[in-house]
Amino acid sequence: MDATKQGGTDGKMDMEYIYHQYSLPLKKYIYSMCHDSDLSDDIVSETFYRAIKNIDSFYGGNMFTWLCTIAKHTYFNYTKKKETQNVSLEESQQVEPVSTEQIEDAVIQKERSMDLYKAMQYLESQERDVVYLRTFAELSFKEIGEVVGKSENWARVTYFRCKEKLKRRMSNA
Repeated sequence: MDATKQGGTDGKMDMEYIYHQYSLPLKKYIYSMCHDSDLSDDIVSETFYRAIKNIDSFYGGNMFTWLCTIAKHTYFNYTKKKETQNVSLEESQQVEPVSTEQIEDAVIQKERSMDLYKAMQYLESQERDVVYLRTFAELSFKEIGEVVGKSENWARVTYFRCKEKLKRRMSNA
């Protein structure tokens, strides 16, 4: 059911319904970018705050696409702001003991992730979005099609083509 059809007697959208419908997929989408559950929660909260504040600028269409756009801009603004801030001395001195095995596993995982992200940079912007939404946000092909304004079949074909491109690029690296 379309969130814009949910409303009260005054015709306004039911933001509680919209929140319950889209908060989890939105969190998965943001988590796919930042890999931080707490930050994802904060970004989702900020996204819905901004959506409520600017609901008059939503002229119909796909609510989830609109929310993803707000979330993405909110996250990018956060990262820009974070880059310009200095780390406090107290934060820099917080070190937890870890084993050599944990360090090795972390390094290997980071290298794999870096290889994947480097390979993804060779995809077109819309192709990257499809891969993010399917792999990290765990959206269905139908939902992905709605988000990017294409058909479900287009999303499915694009995803599988991108997977093949990424496999080739990573095997050549």
